[in-house]
Amino acid sequence: MSKSGPKTIKLAVNGLPLLPQPTNLPFDPLNYPNWLKYLILLQASFLAFLATLTVAIINPAVVPLAEEFDIAHVTATYQTTVAIGTGALGPLFFTPFANVYGRRPAYLLSALIGFVSCLGSAIAKSFGVLVVARALNGFACSAALGLGVGTVVDLFYSHQRGKAMGFFTLMLTNGAHLAPIMGGYVAKAKGWRWCFWVAAILNGIILAFILLFMPETLFDRPKEDTSFDEQFTEEIVPEKSKEMSFSPYVPPPLSFRVYLQRLSFWDTHRPKTRRLHVTDFVLRPLSMLKYPSVLYPALCYGVIYGFASIEPALTLATLFTEIYHFDTVRNGLANGVTLLIGATLGELCSGPVTDAMMLQARKRALRDGKVVSPEIRLQGIWTGVVTVPVGLIMCVLRMSPLARASRIHFDANADVRNYPHDGLTIHFATTFIAPCIGMAVACFGMQIVTFFRQIFGLTLGFYSIPFGEKVGFEWSFTVFALICIISFVPIFLLMAYGERWRVASEEQEKNN
Repeated sequence: MSKSGPKTIKLAVNGLPLLPQPTNLPFDPLNYPNWLKYLILLQASFLAFLATLTVAIINPAVVPLAEEFDIAHVTATYQTTVAIGTGALGPLFFTPFANVYGRRPAYLLSALIGFVSCLGSAIAKSFGVLVVARALNGFACSAALGLGVGTVVDLFYSHQRGKAMGFFTLMLTNGAHLAPIMGGYVAKAKGWRWCFWVAAILNGIILAFILLFMPETLFDRPKEDTSFDEQFTEEIVPEKSKEMSFSPYVPPPLSFRVYLQRLSFWDTHRPKTRRLHVTDFVLRPLSMLKYPSVLYPALCYGVIYGFASIEPALTLATLFTEIYHFDTVRNGLANGVTLLIGATLGELCSGPVTDAMMLQARKRALRDGKVVSPEIRLQGIWTGVVTVPVGLIMCVLRMSPLARASRIHFDANADVRNYPHDGLTIHFATTFIAPCIGMAVACFGMQIVTFFRQIFGLTLGFYSIPFGEKVGFEWSFTVFALICIISFVPIFLLMAYGERWRVASEEQEKNN
């Protein structure tokens, strides 16, 4: 506590202390006007949207792509698989870079490489060149998947982050879901190469936009403000509350001069103590795996998201072409519409729900003189954990040979292409509200979460279809459902014992 006088606690409009406590500096991102905060959030979210869109936009057109390069349909999906795999590495490089030199230069660099790699994919003359371009594209564009979470933390107070993260995750998730719809129509009208031309145009537009309208958001906040939640709950007891003063906070105005300064190509306010080390790129992020609160949600999220979103994106165009004789448009619709609906419903619910959970938890914690446990956000995972396995079982019932035979039996003379609703039903079953689990793990290391999700998605493209062809897709989907259920067991343990494990780990680190 300061000896010069009472410590001023800045309050939000709901009367609770602002967390973290903002400074009085105009270039503090917490002091940016709301219109600028939401404009920056929109740009970061659109970059994440493009990151997943550019990877998945070609998926409904893998069959004509395979025919042009004279390769197997499954082999044609490997260019997407490679992009997913390199997407696991992007955040491991760009996030440490951004934490030292600023979010803005990292965003600009990733958008520039994404634009160039999309052009390279569009003009590739061989499948090998296409794979290289796609690998570079997946690596560069995935930067926004990790940087977006840091940008939300830079701009918003803790009670606002649920809705902001919900919008960011909604855009991130639905890029891959809108991509096949767009790609299906583009490929049918102009050919598969125009899928990449469209992606290049979109990347070029956002590159120009962030050049002018995305100021720097990285800010070195005083250490006492970053741990304020714990300090406040300890100091709010009646005998100490007299040493504090409370005041609603009005941020200082942002001048045009400060705005231009924050548009520099590097963070002009970077202190000398902020340095980049080689260990920051891989070793430090992966060292977080020693914490159960990071490892378990990352594994569960990777498995659930992989089977709910990545697996159908990689395989259903091939399956529906063989089973239902779908063209690129129908493949795109079956691959995207239902995922888009389910993910949108899930993410629109997840943000307000987690904000409400945290608000109530903070009120109880302040009343009881305790600190809010971050494990409370894990309660948002229940819907996705339940619906994804159930949806996969529904796929079993729809894709089994008996079910397919019964549908043909009722109308033996009907063209199987008259049954697009079957594909929509199958895909809808795997995805409804599943992506809401993204909010459940948003408070854990996003680099690790993205790494596991992308690496798990990388493996799916190599074994999903061969495994289904060997044992039958009804059995392969049953195995996938069981894996989803098993992946949730550690999360249940984390809900029950996570706080105890975390406290014990913190005590051990202090003793060491």
